[in-house]
Amino acid sequence: MTDATSAAARAVGMGIAGGATVTALIDLLIAKGVIDREEACGVLESAMYRAAMYTGTLEGHEATKIIGKWLESEIAANGGSEQPRP
Repeated sequence: MTDATSAAARAVGMGIAGGATVTALIDLLIAKGVIDREEACGVLESAMYRAAMYTGTLEGHEATKIIGKWLESEIAANGGSEQPRP
């Protein structure tokens, strides 16, 4: 693997790991009653707002689309752990 390929794979892996970690934490917080579904939606909306600053880039645009899918998914609606496909 070249350095550029390795760096790209690492960046994508970091994104996947971060998304999986965040959704797992949101699920745990809902399950423990620390936050409710409305607050979980607020977290995702805040993330959308932050990612929107980067919609001028392909990566930022993709990030906002993924967060939008999370908002429409079972995570926001039912507190489930289903992760939508990007």
